[in-house]
Amino acid sequence: MSTHHVKIAIGMVVIVAAVAYLVLSGTTASAVYFLTVPEVQQQLSALQQASHPIRVAGQVTADPVHWDVRHLSLAFHIGEGEARLPVQYKGVKPDMFQAGVSVIVEGRIGRDGVLMASTLMTSCPSKYQDEKNSPS
Repeated sequence: MSTHHVKIAIGMVVIVAAVAYLVLSGTTASAVYFLTVPEVQQQLSALQQASHPIRVAGQVTADPVHWDVRHLSLAFHIGEGEARLPVQYKGVKPDMFQAGVSVIVEGRIGRDGVLMASTLMTSCPSKYQDEKNSPS
């Protein structure tokens, strides 16, 4: 094999390795994990001491929702089973926000156990999903 072919082969290996590295690092960096409400309850003391934000998924419970339009302040609970987590959010309330809706909140757990959310996202309700058993 000539030196020209060796140089091309080495160049190709470097390019393939660089592309593989970028693909792998991009997918792991963009992977977003969230905790469930029971997981938060199990790790509550550690999460209260941690300074990093967390992402929690749950359903808005039937507990009273307090919405202060003047201060754009929303207080509610999310839950799963018997586990409940109080949430405080400052910002615009999503249009689809209501009891029973699945939400994902991002923020920090305070010393009082309240999740101070900086981001609130609602999931699409089931009415937007195809109904498999709908009458024709």
